[in-house]
Amino acid sequence: MKRIHILILLLVGCVVAVNAQDEVQLQINDTLYFDVCNGESFKYIDYYKKSRFENDSVDFDTTQGWFFYNTYFDSGDFDVTRMPCSLSGDYGIIKHIMNIKAQDGTEQTVVIALIDHGNAAAYIIADAFLSEEILYAPKHKQ
Repeated sequence: MKRIHILILLLVGCVVAVNAQDEVQLQINDTLYFDVCNGESFKYIDYYKKSRFENDSVDFDTTQGWFFYNTYFDSGDFDVTRMPCSLSGDYGIIKHIMNIKAQDGTEQTVVIALIDHGNAAAYIIADAFLSEEILYAPKHKQ
């Protein structure tokens, strides 16, 4: 595992520079590890805990992209908070990557990772990578 140190580019996909030398591309189904957390919660990661499931027929482990996003977030109920530090050391599987317009009008990359065996999702903004709240086991691109 390597720490993500430098930047996230908003191009086709989400490309990150690791240790200022190697470039990797975040991809659907990659694993993210939640690093050490100071205080009660992570600063740049929201925690969507399912409190009620509506659709038991969808296998969230095999869905991805917009189908995952729409199916997961459009059904059931959620408790939403900042992700608690108790999940430090845990991991999530990337299920969706998107660009959104921030309140200041700039575009921002958001990564959605499935955690807690599908009972929760982490909503991760780019600053989580830059502040090292996330450890990433990258697939190296040649």
